[in-house]
This record gives sequence, structure tokens and C-alpha cells, in this order.
Amino acid sequence: MGQPAQGRAIAISPEDRKILLSLSGGDRRGGEPLRAAIVLTAASGLSYAETARRLATTRPTVATWLRRYAEEGVLGLRDRVRPGRRPRVRDADVVLRTLTTVPPGGGAWSSRALGGELGLSNGTVARIWRRWGLHPTEPAAFRLPGLPELPLAGAELVGLHCDYRDCLLVLAAGPASAGSTIGSATGLGAVVAALTGTGPAGPAVAPPPSLADFLAAVADGRPGRRLHVLAAGEESVRRPVVRAWAARRGHQVRVAPPEPTWTELAAVAAGLTAPITGRPVPDLGGRLVAALQKAWRTAWFSGQPCHWLAAPPTNR
Repeated sequence: MGQPAQGRAIAISPEDRKILLSLSGGDRRGGEPLRAAIVLTAASGLSYAETARRLATTRPTVATWLRRYAEEGVLGLRDRVRPGRRPRVRDADVVLRTLTTVPPGGGAWSSRALGGELGLSNGTVARIWRRWGLHPTEPAAFRLPGLPELPLAGAELVGLHCDYRDCLLVLAAGPASAGSTIGSATGLGAVVAALTGTGPAGPAVAPPPSLADFLAAVADGRPGRRLHVLAAGEESVRRPVVRAWAARRGHQVRVAPPEPTWTELAAVAAGLTAPITGRPVPDLGGRLVAALQKAWRTAWFSGQPCHWLAAPPTNR
């Protein structure tokens, strides 16, 4: 596209303007909200210096992000992984390995044995277990961190949703039985394939166009079953459409805590309730986190929601 001329109004499409307005609503002291605000402010024809003054930033910062937007569009404003920094995905892998596999000698994992399997110190494994409230000798008692905590025994992952404002995951409570255990027959490949556009085909339905339709489709697909929704933040929980849906149908809505990260929580829920059959997949937690980050990043910057819905089982 080329670099925008100083003091000349930048052309912004209606689609880009909608996304930029949504991004600029956060803390403008830095990050994506500031970058979006720079583009919106400069689009009126203000100089680099005046744009910097109004947003309490520097002229080089304004020039950098206007150039990036001119060359790459809205996607150019997103955060980029710095060289040498590995995304934090070890938590999800440690949790999934602990709950879905057994050590070669049988029994429960020790922190030293699992650390040796994953190339981590036993202290790192122990800290992750504590952070997630995970006791390797009692896997069926594990609860997904949330406010309040989310039970997973007998649960079934039936939906994932993300757009530029909200991220939600939906679990259906499993049938009550003393033998309920973590896991279901739903294929994990369907989750990753639906969110990334790659991988094997799996049970899914056409993605609905809105958050309200997504919630209705999930509930209609599981009539008579109580649903548990985990939202990425309190704003999502407070939305009228979410509160009205939960109150009308008697479902439970929770908010995810700041730590572990929302992406890790969703990856663990996907890995536990829709397990891949066969041999353990190396770095499954890392692969799931990367797939979810890619899908949600695309939804965030495109303004179009991404969804995964599991088709209702035929035997229910």
C-alpha cells in the first residue's frame, strides 16, 4: 500500500473502522488499543505530531504504526512474538499429560517422572500442578479453574466461540453416574479443524452469525442437559444476551481467572473432554494453544466470529 503521506487523511474501509473502534476501546497507554487509536486519529488528516500529542505518545510511534497499517492493514497492528521468546504453553501440556496418560510403570505420575518425560524440572511440574489445583493421584476430582470452579467429570465440550469482544467455551454436564470419568467420544480433530480450517473433518454444524444464535444453537443441540459456560472476562458474563440466556434456561455461567490464561483453559477443556484416541500426541497442549490462538486472533482482527459446535450425539 505504501507509506501514508504526512498530514493526509488515511482511507479506512467501513469494515476496518468497525474493528479499529472495537480495538481502541481498551487501555490506550500501549498495545493494540493505542495502535488502533493512532490510525483512527490520523485518519482525520491530523499531522503525526498532533496525533502523538492527542494520544500522549511519540511521533516515531505514530509513524511506525501508520506505516504498518498502510502496508498490512488491521492485521499489521497485532502483537508479534519476539524472537527467542516461546509462548507459554507448558501448563496445558503438563495438565493434559497428567490427566490423560499414565507413566510406563502404571499408577499416577510423579513430578519427577513427568518432568523427565516433558523435559522439565520436577519443581516446574509441581508448580504447575499447584497453579491448577491438580492432584495426580485424584484425576477424577480435577476442576477447571474458574469463578466458581468448573466440574469436568463426565463433561462434554459442545461449543467454542470467539469474536473481537467475547470468548466462551460451553460444556454439557454428563449423565449422572458413579462411573463418570473425564472424556467423551467427540473428536478433538473437529475442534481444531473447525477453528483453523485444517485437519480432519469432524462432527460440526454451520457456525451461527451471532453470540445469541451460538448460545441458542448449543442449548437446542443438548435439550434437557445443563450447560456450563466459561467466559474469558466479566464483561462477557454481564452481557444482557448471556445473562438472559442463562436465566431462562437455568445454565451456569462462570468467568475465567487471569491465571492460567484463557487460551490454556480452553485448550485443557478441549483436550480433556474431546481426547484424541491412540498414542499420546507430543506437546498436545502446545498444539491446542497455538491452534486456538491462531483462530481467535483471526476472529479478533477480522471482526467475524469463529465457532466450533459439536453435533448432538445420535443416541441422545
